[in-house]
Amino acid sequence: MNVHLIIHNLTSIVSSIILLGLALFTFLNGKRKIANISFALLMLSAAVFTISHVIGANLADPNISRAVFMFNLANFFIACFNVHAVISLINKNQEKKWIIRLFYSATILITAFFLIFPDLLLLPSAPKMYFLNYYEPGILNWMRLAFLYVISIPYMIYLLLAAYKKSNLALEKNQYKYFIVTIIIGYLPAFFPNFLVYDIQIDPALGMIFPLLFIFPFMYGAVKYELFNVKIIAKQAFFYSLGIAVVGGIITLLNYSNNLIINTYPDYPPWITAIISSILAVTISVIVWRYLREGDLLKYEFITTVTHKFRTPLTAIRWAAEDLAESALSPSDQEQIEYIKKANSKLVELTNLLVATSEKKMGYYQYKFSSNDLATAVNDIIMSFDSQIKKKQLTIEKKIQSGMLASSDLAKIKFVIQTIIENAINYTDKKGTISISIEKINNDIVFSVRDMGIGFSQEETKHLFSKFFRAPRARTIDTEGLGIGLYVAKKIILNHKGKIWAESAGSNKGSTFSFSLPAVKISQSAKAIK
Repeated sequence: MNVHLIIHNLTSIVSSIILLGLALFTFLNGKRKIANISFALLMLSAAVFTISHVIGANLADPNISRAVFMFNLANFFIACFNVHAVISLINKNQEKKWIIRLFYSATILITAFFLIFPDLLLLPSAPKMYFLNYYEPGILNWMRLAFLYVISIPYMIYLLLAAYKKSNLALEKNQYKYFIVTIIIGYLPAFFPNFLVYDIQIDPALGMIFPLLFIFPFMYGAVKYELFNVKIIAKQAFFYSLGIAVVGGIITLLNYSNNLIINTYPDYPPWITAIISSILAVTISVIVWRYLREGDLLKYEFITTVTHKFRTPLTAIRWAAEDLAESALSPSDQEQIEYIKKANSKLVELTNLLVATSEKKMGYYQYKFSSNDLATAVNDIIMSFDSQIKKKQLTIEKKIQSGMLASSDLAKIKFVIQTIIENAINYTDKKGTISISIEKINNDIVFSVRDMGIGFSQEETKHLFSKFFRAPRARTIDTEGLGIGLYVAKKIILNHKGKIWAESAGSNKGSTFSFSLPAVKISQSAKAIK
């Protein structure tokens, strides 16, 4: 077998493994994010192209080779998914909805057309350079290149450049910059296999390294500048996946070499390569298992340390503050003591919250339901934020009806109310207005908080109640947030058989957070009083 063909095949196989690994990593890092899903489908389409390319180039029958090369239609899907991923990344899904539909419609129609008339895309394959068979273009083969390199890539770069210039956030600017770099680095070498299609004698193997070139800026951007908002655990998973992909490539290389050696030296014992491959696979599996187990142990130790080490000094602070509150202090000193007690209470709640989020199920804590007037709870919580409200000179508009009875665990519902009101205060500018209401609508008690804050896009709406999710603007305004308050709030409301939701007209247009609980019937309330 020609050494150039061997190099070409090995490069293509390793590239396919890398593309599949990137697709899996990106998808697992954001299963519900359109940008992640689109990007994963892009990588999957590129893997389909690469695999069909290497198989087709090694088939001796020109018609079967052409049939495999027809998977080259993946190029249209590569362009389509990449455009969708970029539009989602810059949060323009609604504004560019018609563009997305246009690309998908064009991709489906073109694919169907060429499947019906394959000769217009590719003719039966023909031997070229060192290949048994290679692409023989039909009269409309140019559409594949035009769709990707003339329409899609320039449009994506234009969108990213416009978003880069418009953005004032360093994280976003870095994301856009590195996507421009990866598009250029990935697609330029990917063009090389097309030269030989039109009988220009340039080695296609130079183009099959495009995933190898693409992965380096992607890794750097993913780890340092958080492309797709990659979290620490996802970064670790990425490196584990990359290690497994490399080992998979080595095993593939060993098997490929084994077949080559057997064909050249028939007396060579094939079991030697099989043993080496097995040992390598078992070794990497053990290493990955140990690292994953170590991660679980570290998480458990961290939670244990937080609960035991934090609670002792927090209890001491509470006792000291209570003792000081009973002594003869001036009104201003008493006010400062109250601030200390409230801050201490929040730290205790945060510690308990960390414990709760570490459990497999939120039902870890038992719920103690009773008939409670939520209006009283809301008024008490508003009073607890009095100092922050005065400091930011906020106007609080209240529409709170009394007698809003709901069967609830009062402590947990207070946490939900406090979380929503605190977010509204944090994300509303000075001298802004916050409207708080609680009323009975049909058979539900409905609590709502409307603010004039940063708002959120429709894309972000889907993730607001997800674990550890924080919108980019929210992270710049409140750097201390963990992104778990709304997640826990949703779990609490669902355990109360209620509903929780959020609405916003868009970025910088404010937002409304609401939840509803089943109202206590009058007969139930009277029974509870007796």
